[in-house]
Amino acid sequence: MKPIYPRYHLNAFSGEENESLFYMTRLQRLVKEFKGINKAHTHSFYLIMWIDRGYGTHTIDFNSYEVKGRQLYFLTPGQVHSWEFSPDIEGYNLYFEYNFFQSRFPGRLLQYPFFHSHQHKPILDTELDRGHFSALFDDAYEENKGKKINRGEVFLSYLHLILESANRLYHQNLPIGDTLFYDRMMRYERLVEQHFIEIRDIKTYAAMLNVTPNHLNHICKVVLGKTASQLHYDRLIIEAKRLLLHTELTIKEVGFKLKFEDPSYFVRFFKKHTGLTPQAFRSKMTLV
Repeated sequence: MKPIYPRYHLNAFSGEENESLFYMTRLQRLVKEFKGINKAHTHSFYLIMWIDRGYGTHTIDFNSYEVKGRQLYFLTPGQVHSWEFSPDIEGYNLYFEYNFFQSRFPGRLLQYPFFHSHQHKPILDTELDRGHFSALFDDAYEENKGKKINRGEVFLSYLHLILESANRLYHQNLPIGDTLFYDRMMRYERLVEQHFIEIRDIKTYAAMLNVTPNHLNHICKVVLGKTASQLHYDRLIIEAKRLLLHTELTIKEVGFKLKFEDPSYFVRFFKKHTGLTPQAFRSKMTLV
């Protein structure tokens, strides 16, 4: 399988020869100096993008969002994204490795709604808290540039404040009732992320969560308005789109990679959930 989009590691941005655990850069500098970075690519690390001013479009896993000032974007390793920004774009990109955050806050990354979720939007408008987030990013950036003692510990503290502040605001914006079964919903999404290709039976996921299939469906409907099966189908479709758009695999090979033994069934499945055949989707996106 030959990918036709780049996968960046943190060192590509930090410029350090040794393994980097975190880095931060001004968005306007990145756009001007890193050629092709606006094209579709993925990362091996986590990314928080702060838009202070400017406008444009940011596409994450085939969903496009209108860019404007006072926005936060959150990307998990493996997600594909690209963008088109106005010339006056300003903000920051903050990069960090899983182990960097995990070392002090075990398991916490998996609990944020904007990470590891294909259902909750990876975007947060911060109109009312703009000054708070601007100050946090400015201070984190200055700490990243400096070479002071315990630099990593202090930067990690800023990162934690940014994520907890975003988490608090994100939950305030959730519709009433969305938090009732939220924890179990996130656990289900994490299981799907790990096993969506091999495990197709919702009963198995329900057993792994120690609930009945009916209760799992109820949780999914309360939190997201979808059935457990629909969430699983959504994850399969995202992976199919990634393979169709970013590899040279044939339609049949994509189906086999996703464990569809019958190529015609894969075509029908894809069309049912997207309105296009795999070939039509690939042709349409290639012309964009």
